[in-house]
Amino acid sequence: MMVSDVADLLIKEFGEKKIKISKDYLDKYGRDWYKGIEARPSAIFFPEDEKDIRDLIIFANKHKHPIVPSGGRTGLNGGATAANNEIVVSSEKLNKIQWLSDRNQIKCQSGVITDNAKEFALENNRLLPISFSATSSSTIGGNLATNAAGAKFIRYGATKEYVASIKVVLASGELIELRKDVLKDATGPNLMELFFGSEGALGFITEVTLNTFPLPAYTENILINFNDINLIQEKILKTNNKNIISAVEFWDSNCQKLFNKEKNNNYEVLIELAADSETEINKCLEDIANLNADVSLLNSKQTNELWSKREEIPVKLADLNAYKLDICIPIKNLKSYLNEIYKIDLDKEVYCFGHLGDGNVHVNIVSDTNLEELKSKIYELTISLNGSPSAEHGIGQRKKHIWADFSYYSDKLKLLKSLKKSMDPNNILCPKVFFN
Repeated sequence: MMVSDVADLLIKEFGEKKIKISKDYLDKYGRDWYKGIEARPSAIFFPEDEKDIRDLIIFANKHKHPIVPSGGRTGLNGGATAANNEIVVSSEKLNKIQWLSDRNQIKCQSGVITDNAKEFALENNRLLPISFSATSSSTIGGNLATNAAGAKFIRYGATKEYVASIKVVLASGELIELRKDVLKDATGPNLMELFFGSEGALGFITEVTLNTFPLPAYTENILINFNDINLIQEKILKTNNKNIISAVEFWDSNCQKLFNKEKNNNYEVLIELAADSETEINKCLEDIANLNADVSLLNSKQTNELWSKREEIPVKLADLNAYKLDICIPIKNLKSYLNEIYKIDLDKEVYCFGHLGDGNVHVNIVSDTNLEELKSKIYELTISLNGSPSAEHGIGQRKKHIWADFSYYSDKLKLLKSLKKSMDPNNILCPKVFFN
């Protein structure tokens, strides 16, 4: 079917208010942050409720025309890029949010901006611990669809860990609700997991209920300069102090230079402590003070400045057209992994930062001549240490090569193909995400 025919049919069925086909809309909503894939959407659809989504999916099945769910479009792998005349389904107008006071939960539609949900929790004296650089633009539904994690994973886990229920429109048009109300539930697998990290290929998440957490009574932030990554691993993260660490972020000497700062040590690490007991905080501070490293206890102004600096690192690297790899390595191998990268990177073209508590390293290559060679060697190193090529950014369309490169994912791909075929026989939901 011609693109113009699809657009005409959509406008006829849903009206011009919900369907946009002008170049401005197609350019803005047709892609995510990854620029390596040309965007060619046929139209942008703005549903206002679940019925709109169900009706569109029925339309897509009838005409065998693919669709691409789209949230804040902050992805880095082309998962929300319409490269083959797909209809982009924006969740922008799905932005209702509600506080469930009896359960301290947030019920929200999938298009709610992450920072708005976090602020909503704070207004109710609770914490929603989603923390990564794109929270001012990303959406709750998109966070789940990509299984977003971020800085506070070490204490709170990925976003999926505090989901109490979700509503999803399947490729058949059926609306289902999946819940997790109790700690133990042996009624078969937790099928919510199918949609966490599915990148829209198995269903369209429309509503999410999230558990929130008590605000900690005491917090402190510490900056540490050091040379040996195992200093933090062995002396802090393998002790009881780990229980009060809510974030532990590191960046290397190359990243330090992004801020015109001369290299003092190989790494800087920013640690956030959070506890209900001041005694616990003080005990941890004493242990950190005894480290063989340059340690600074931060005041509130310094804390804000350092966290802003941490969030600015990926922005500065994007300005340098960095090629971004999102790697997770078994924590015990993290020191070896970083040391080997720097042996590979003799020209200082690789910038590493990330989440020290879970082995997630954001590897950024800034090179005009050695990109492919460096990328290949870093992936080979990742494979040799049984690492993941996508810790928290998904696969999208950009990383489909990993199925062939990382042989230990071959069985997962087989199951994923079977699921896709059974749940979406007409292949209308994100047909190019995961699959060729």
